Amino acid sequence: MKLIKILSALTVETINWFYPLVLAIVTCFLEAWLIFSIFPEINTLVLMAIFPILYLFWLFLFLCLSTLGTTLLFLFVEKPRFVELNVLEDLPLLIKISPIINSYRIMLLLDTLPVLNYLKMPPTALKWLRNLAMRAYSPKVHIGNRCTVVAWLQDPDLTYIGNNVVIGSECHIVAHALNASDGKVKYISEPITIENKSTIGGNTRIGMGVKIEEEAIVEVGSNVLPYTRIGRGEIWGGNPAIFLRKRNEYANEAKPKSSLEQIDPLELNEIIANSIRLTPEEISDDLNSNNCMTWDSLAIMSIAAALYDRFSIRIPAKDVFQLNSRKSIEQIITAHTDSYSLESSDIVSTPSEDIEIQKNPELLPLYDPDIVTQVLARRFRESIPKSNTKIVIAASFTTQPLGSTLELWCRAFGIPLSVEFGEFNQLEQTLLSPDSVFMNNPNGLNIVLTRPEDLISDEDRDGMIRGGQLLDAISSYAAKKNGLIVSNLPLVVSPFFHGKHQQVEKVRLWWQEQLEKLAVIHILDFARVVEEIGRKNSQDALFEAIARAPYSQIVYQRLGIAITRLAHGTFIPAKKVLALDCDGILWGGIVGEDGIDGITLSNDQPGRSFRLFQEMLLALKKRGILLILVSKNQEADVWNVFDNHPDMVLQRSDIAAHRINWKAKSANLRDIAEELNLGLDSFVFVDDSPIECLEVQTNSPEVTVVTMPKEPALYVETLSKLWCFDSANITIEDKIRTELMAQEQQRHKLQQGVTSLESYLESLQLVVEIRSAEERDLPRVAQLTQKTNQFNLSLIRRSLAEIQDLHKSSSILVLNLKDRFGDYGLVGVAILKQNNECLFVDSILISCRALGRGVEQSLLCSIFDFAEQKNLNKIVAPYSSGLRNEQVKSFLLKMGFSQTHSDVLEAEVEKAPEKPGYIKRLVWMPNLV
Repeated sequence: MKLIKILSALTVETINWFYPLVLAIVTCFLEAWLIFSIFPEINTLVLMAIFPILYLFWLFLFLCLSTLGTTLLFLFVEKPRFVELNVLEDLPLLIKISPIINSYRIMLLLDTLPVLNYLKMPPTALKWLRNLAMRAYSPKVHIGNRCTVVAWLQDPDLTYIGNNVVIGSECHIVAHALNASDGKVKYISEPITIENKSTIGGNTRIGMGVKIEEEAIVEVGSNVLPYTRIGRGEIWGGNPAIFLRKRNEYANEAKPKSSLEQIDPLELNEIIANSIRLTPEEISDDLNSNNCMTWDSLAIMSIAAALYDRFSIRIPAKDVFQLNSRKSIEQIITAHTDSYSLESSDIVSTPSEDIEIQKNPELLPLYDPDIVTQVLARRFRESIPKSNTKIVIAASFTTQPLGSTLELWCRAFGIPLSVEFGEFNQLEQTLLSPDSVFMNNPNGLNIVLTRPEDLISDEDRDGMIRGGQLLDAISSYAAKKNGLIVSNLPLVVSPFFHGKHQQVEKVRLWWQEQLEKLAVIHILDFARVVEEIGRKNSQDALFEAIARAPYSQIVYQRLGIAITRLAHGTFIPAKKVLALDCDGILWGGIVGEDGIDGITLSNDQPGRSFRLFQEMLLALKKRGILLILVSKNQEADVWNVFDNHPDMVLQRSDIAAHRINWKAKSANLRDIAEELNLGLDSFVFVDDSPIECLEVQTNSPEVTVVTMPKEPALYVETLSKLWCFDSANITIEDKIRTELMAQEQQRHKLQQGVTSLESYLESLQLVVEIRSAEERDLPRVAQLTQKTNQFNLSLIRRSLAEIQDLHKSSSILVLNLKDRFGDYGLVGVAILKQNNECLFVDSILISCRALGRGVEQSLLCSIFDFAEQKNLNKIVAPYSSGLRNEQVKSFLLKMGFSQTHSDVLEAEVEKAPEKPGYIKRLVWMPNLV
């Protein structure tokens, strides 16, 4: 048997070797048949005379036949990312990769043919001939418009070339590696991307996995190693190729117009006004730091930060304090855009007005933060409006430069916050003083920033004396107020610090441990910001010496973005559902074609990338994110992988809902949204197919759509960049949300088996528990105020800190619901207050999961009971009209309320509604405030 297998393998290998030669011979016979059919009397002398023409005709026929053959061979096969086989033993795999082997053999044969290289530079009308030559050995060719490619691509199907790209002659662009030894063959491939307006010099080698961004240049004779990333506008060269400089670095000739000529004077006024807290109309040519009290040193640093955010102009520390008048700002902008001296400025290319950044702000974190910040600065040119809700920052160092970025990103997400800074290095006073900026900001975000350099001193070598004092102040504040944000300690970057490394690491670890013991605070990962940028790139010695601003502008920018992420998690409800494709997302390959044994999923790369991604999905599920499947597949094939593949991390029980069919994915998402009783705006859809993503974006625009990168190893990083799953507080209901949905599906099956709504509700065996809210309930209460849209009387969104303050002055009732299938958790809230002889209803909230079961009526009956016990005669419920909460108004009117004013509903206590008989009520009466 083994001998037969070896002979079969040798036969297949021999056929592969002869395949290009057979094509060439078949082309000869086809050409001869055509010629003698058309010219039957042609003689030998004529044939010899027109031999060059006959050869060109043969070459054209050979390219056509090869293209046809390659197309057919690759109908059901794609070049794999990785494959390893024993030629004499893995016969099925050898047959499967035969098209790939044959394509490279055709390429080798073409390389020996005369005249073919002449097709590298055809006229515009005949560029299809160049593509035909590459299609002879490749199933696809990805070359953009107006390109000059004077080289044969070894993997045209894996090489993506943008528009206006120039590639010189004798270049070797190879997107694969093929090794053979001891009868084993190992094949690896990785796509190459060369973006718009890039130039590749002649005789350059480009390895697999290389990405060259727009307007980059690779010098002649360079060797770009595999997986290299060449940034936008960068020039690389050498063997191996290394970064040399930016494209415009030495552009002394034909200088562009200065940025001053491109800046609208009104826009410059807005930049100044926003920094010194005036209106643009108040900015005049004679205004300066001498006659304007708010134009102080911190405002000057804010102007410098705004110039960096808007134009990527880095003002050196020695020039910053010249930004003291409108005229001097104009002069410095001119100097730093017209001068290309590295000592005077560091000019970074700014994005053009037409750069496409997604309008959905949830996708902004996926882009380069520098570019996004510049685009936002152009988008939000007007002064930032004042807000009563603030982000207040107290720090042991100067932090004003982060204000510009922080305000821009908050505005992008629609977070109505203004930024304010505490006094320099007055942390304990800010935390403890009863009239401090922290104490006057109960509903905003209060942030404490410090660094190891400000804790360690000659008198306190381990930093724990000052650190202990600060922690005592933090603990004292946190005991009275919630929602405080405190940074961990970053790396030491200051060149003026001379302490020992062991001291720094000891205090950093100790500080982190102490913060984690304080459950009521949130930790800002300042350390990660500095580590990602690097110690050297994070420091600014001159700024630290002049203004006690120790960090570079990029650190301040990224720190502002990190704070925005925390604000996002606090003020914007997290998405609830993550919709997943299967093929190419949960595993590599197509299960319907490759089978369970042929898909890529294992503990070794490339399958490990998919396994790691599944582990991340499971972590999201444990935080309360519902995982659903939306896949074009046979349902049995998908569940076979879930049930039987040994490397699957996710199980059936982890999936809250699924649609595995051949319908449009947007339609399937709408079906699941209806099934889960959730809005489409709470869905995130991820897929590796741009076509499927576009279909969902077009037909279900409420869904946040994320197109995953081509490299599965980047899936985890891509998802971790998204902020839309962040939540400041994760409740018990969040953690068991998938189980709650499974119970809901059981209820749905029961409903289908009964004849009437009444019998269905009775069969559920509903039990409601109504009681006063306890401290442990408050995070869930705050979450319901933020997420409930349909049955929401007031539509007031409240943070946890606001609910905690309200708990002291009002009565908060909570409703827990159970039935025969399980516990719904805390699904109802009523916020009440006694006002003379009336019971004032601030808010009534019922989770949409519990609606339609009489729960809302039970809660209302309890409210009437409380009012009656207190001898009150009227219940007043102000109603705030929204897009989706008409239901609560209709319900109250049905229950006997009358609309006395346009936005106020009232009811007499003696006209209480009837209690639902099929619900068992467990009620503990609270003391009304």
